[in-house]
This record gives sequence, structure tokens and C-alpha cells, in this order.
Amino acid sequence: MTKQVLVLSCEHGGASVPSPYRCLFDGRAARAALRSHRGSDLGALSLARSLQRSFHVPLHASVVTRLLVDLNRSLGHPQLFSEFTRSLDSAERAALLERHYFPHRNHIESWIEAQVRRGKRVLHVAVHSFAPRIDGRLRKADIGLLYDPSRPGEKALCEAWKNAIQVIDPDLRIRRNYPYLGKSDGLVTHLRKCFGARRYMGVELESNQALLGTDRGVRRAAGSVTRSLRSVISAGS
Repeated sequence: MTKQVLVLSCEHGGASVPSPYRCLFDGRAARAALRSHRGSDLGALSLARSLQRSFHVPLHASVVTRLLVDLNRSLGHPQLFSEFTRSLDSAERAALLERHYFPHRNHIESWIEAQVRRGKRVLHVAVHSFAPRIDGRLRKADIGLLYDPSRPGEKALCEAWKNAIQVIDPDLRIRRNYPYLGKSDGLVTHLRKCFGARRYMGVELESNQALLGTDRGVRRAAGSVTRSLRSVISAGS
């Protein structure tokens, strides 16, 4: 039987700005953006670290703000660079990619490739969070599980995971492919193209920042997600 290994990532874990680029974020609007959900996925890194401690698996995380360069966007995507870095010349943008973008993405891709070469199947959970309200609309979910519907393994896993969370904590609102589509542009989507469905399953775990806004909320989310994921992995072994 093929052994399955779990790996975690967190592409938007912080709002840090490396010193060479701090001048780009001196203005009031930039500082406000850094503090907001645009600067980072608020609460996501705390949740990812809790999962790492529970499962004792690798966590590939970045604490550099996505307003510098978005590690969860493909090259050429219009949101790869923000309004604060888009005006940099081509050489400066290339330097940003070399220093911050490629190291994160190449590191996790190389790790997965090494596991696949050893005959293992990889379950990759990318940990993110979303703003409770966007454009005046309230988002009606606590946790979203994002997957590619064309991949039966991912679909089945997320269905079982959703059901398991609801058994553990029936008051949590769990939705699949919400508030984004799992096949949209992102690191997980890129990795699906690199590795076949039999060797790689990628799921984005999206948690509402209203849930992760307190230590108690993070503990609640981490407990429910950990116990449910452990039961789903055990059932599939």
C-alpha cells in the first residue's frame, strides 16, 4: 500500500517587509493595507503552526507580506505584484522574485518531488484565511475546503473532512470550494500540474478571520481541524 505523507504550507503568514523595501510602504495607505487582511492572512500562521505541532510534519511558511509579491499567484498574474510594487522596474521585480517568490515555491515543490520519487503519495494542505466581509457582503462560512472537482481523490477527501468536522463541532459552518474555487490560480493549482492525481492531493484550508481573531478561536479551529483530518487520514490508510 502506498504510504501517504502530509505537508503544510502557509503562503501569507505575515506582513513583514524586508528592510530594502520599507520605503515602498511609508505612506498611510500602505501601512493600513499591511495591517489589514490584504497584508497577510490573519490567524493563518497560528493555525498552521498548531497543525504542525499536532501532526509533526513539515510546514513551509512565509511571513513576508503578499503586498510585496504574492507567493500564491502564478507568474504573469495581474495580482502577483501589488500597487506598491507594480511600478518597480523589471530588474527590481525580478530581484523580488528571486529573493522571496521562487525560494518558497521551489522549496515545497522539491520536497514533494522527493517524496514522490520515494513512491509516496503527498497530501498538501495550504493554510489560508479570508476576511469575514468583502465588498459589503458577509461571508457565511467558518471554514472552507478548496479542491479541484476534476480530481476524485481531493473531492472525496474534502467531503469526508467536512462531515468529520461537523461531527466534532456541529456549530461550525463548513463549505466546500468557498469562498473561492479550488481550481483557481494558486500554488496548489500549480503543483497539481506538476504531479499526477495518484501522487499528489492539494487542498486549501480557508478559515474565517472572525473565527481566528482570538486565541480561543484558533484553538477551536485547530482542535476541530486536527481531529477531523486525523480521522480522515486514518480511514483512508
